[in-house]
Amino acid sequence: MFYWYNKNTSLYTHPVILIFLLVFILAQPSSSQGKSLPIIFATFPPMNYLDDQGEMRGISFELVTQTVKAIGYTPEVTILPWKRAYKEAAEGSFAILFTFTQNEERIKQFLFTDYLIKIADVFFKRKENNITWNKLSDLKKYVVGYTDGYNYDPIFLNAITNKSFIARKSPALESPEKQHLKNLFHKRVDLIICEIHQCKFYLGQNKDWQQVIDSIPKPIGKTRTFHAGISRAWPNAEELLKQFNSQYRKIKKSGLRKKIVLKYIDEELE
Repeated sequence: MFYWYNKNTSLYTHPVILIFLLVFILAQPSSSQGKSLPIIFATFPPMNYLDDQGEMRGISFELVTQTVKAIGYTPEVTILPWKRAYKEAAEGSFAILFTFTQNEERIKQFLFTDYLIKIADVFFKRKENNITWNKLSDLKKYVVGYTDGYNYDPIFLNAITNKSFIARKSPALESPEKQHLKNLFHKRVDLIICEIHQCKFYLGQNKDWQQVIDSIPKPIGKTRTFHAGISRAWPNAEELLKQFNSQYRKIKKSGLRKKIVLKYIDEELE
């Protein structure tokens, strides 16, 4: 009987064992297959949130996790408040952050995927107040609530700088929009800026708010898009982006994306 001698280890190896080891190595999954991938989001229903049973749900949550699985990874999902989630993902503690809009500063830290859904910011008000606007300066006598650190359209951010209205800032803590709606309900502000799908979601959960609050159906700036972002600090980020977009496009083509979206909203924005 012959054996293979490894002079580096001073061990004799039976040829049957060698064959077994070779088969074992060849049978191993690819670099991504079966491995967990840390991804993170901040609560932003109906895109990503915890339901009443503590289950993770949402349009973006389903689209991102389905795509990550299609690549061959097991998604390992964490929820944190927005500012902390952004910071930790940008530093490379997480591979993917979702869901958010693009701007020049964010592009320096993230590679953005194909868009997941279109969004629009609008004003919400109390139904008893007949407030309309053409220019944001038309709102100069009103108190407007907004969230610190959000990537609002430049037209709104410039209006804050120019003091076109009385701006009231709130920190980007967990679910800041719920606090905005509460402030509006209790007449602490006259208007709040909110992504239309999100505040409609919260109004649908609170009958008291729904009876008192409605929206002004005029987008503040342009309709924009939400994306997932691959952290540039994550190893092989560009390859991960390529894999993500490839699988996500297959999900879109199959009709699964549309099915997921319509589970949470009545129709998509044009």
